[in-house]
Amino acid sequence: MKKKEWIILAVIAVLAAAFLLWTNRNQKAPEDTEPVPSEETVPTVSPEDAQYMVSVVYHNRVVLTFDYREDAVYHVDGDSGGLEIEVKDNKWHVINEKCPNHICASMGWVDVNEIIPITCLPNGIFIYPGVE
Repeated sequence: MKKKEWIILAVIAVLAAAFLLWTNRNQKAPEDTEPVPSEETVPTVSPEDAQYMVSVVYHNRVVLTFDYREDAVYHVDGDSGGLEIEVKDNKWHVINEKCPNHICASMGWVDVNEIIPITCLPNGIFIYPGVE
C-alpha cells in the first residue's frame, strides 16, 4: 500500500474510535431510565391469587402486576412512549401503543392459556401470565 492509503486508513480508524467513544459516553444505560416499581404497581400477592396474576416486565424488571379477573386499563411507560393494557372478561390486549409497527396490538386478546407473551420490542415490554 502507498503512504497516502495508510494515512487515509489511520484517519478513518481514529474517526471511528472517536465516534464510538462519543456515543458510549452520551448514551444512557437502560438501568438509568427504568421506572422504579412502587408498592402500588407491584403488590405482594398471596399464593392463592398468584394463579390469577399477569406480569408486565420492562427491561427485565416487573413494573406492573395485575389480576386478570378485574376489568381495567393500565398504562406502562416504555422506550418508545409506552402502551396501555386493557383487561376484560379474563383476557387482556394492548391498546394505544406508541411504537412504529404496532405488532403488540395486532397480537389481539390473550388469556392465561397462551404460550407466547405479548411482546413490544420497541418499548422493551413483555406481558405474560404469572408472577415473577
